[in-house]
Amino acid sequence: MHTLDHARLAIELQALIDEARTLRAEQQAELAPYLTADGDVNEDYLREYGDARITTAIEAADRLDTLLNQLGLLTGPPARLPFTVTIAGRERHDGERPYSFAVYATGLDDALHTLPELPTFQRWLRDVGGPSTEPDVALVAEQCHPGLRAPGECIDLRAEQAARTNTRSSTVPSQPAVPGAAHRPPHRHR
Repeated sequence: MHTLDHARLAIELQALIDEARTLRAEQQAELAPYLTADGDVNEDYLREYGDARITTAIEAADRLDTLLNQLGLLTGPPARLPFTVTIAGRERHDGERPYSFAVYATGLDDALHTLPELPTFQRWLRDVGGPSTEPDVALVAEQCHPGLRAPGECIDLRAEQAARTNTRSSTVPSQPAVPGAAHRPPHRHR
């Protein structure tokens, strides 16, 4: 980064800090009428104070999302870290355990788009596909998480992913997502 870039970054960061301070001041001004001189909540206005807190919290959450997005744009894309994705093949119908795959990703959605690009995963999909054209697989969202499982408990595709990333052109179109993952429940972190 050049000195000019540092100066521009400092200016943009200061603007975001100023915006956060303005937000805090606005919240304090909204809540001030319900407080005593000591800063405690006036018991005669408990309900109004609670309503004002809810309103200011909702407004703050919306503005905070914007601030976080702007900070993200200033600092660059999120780091791709080890991420475990667990998928059950047709063997799940016989009570077998699902398969876990480790890749570098920024989150579950990124991992689900990364997996189909990797030859080992493509072979696994063909193997579990059986006679049908659509593989019989299901995402096990509650077993997907940042980080790795213990050695031997997952198929580690990170080296294959790194080698593929180093040799592939940046103009390659993105592959379809993992079959069976289109209608997955929201991811919950453990």
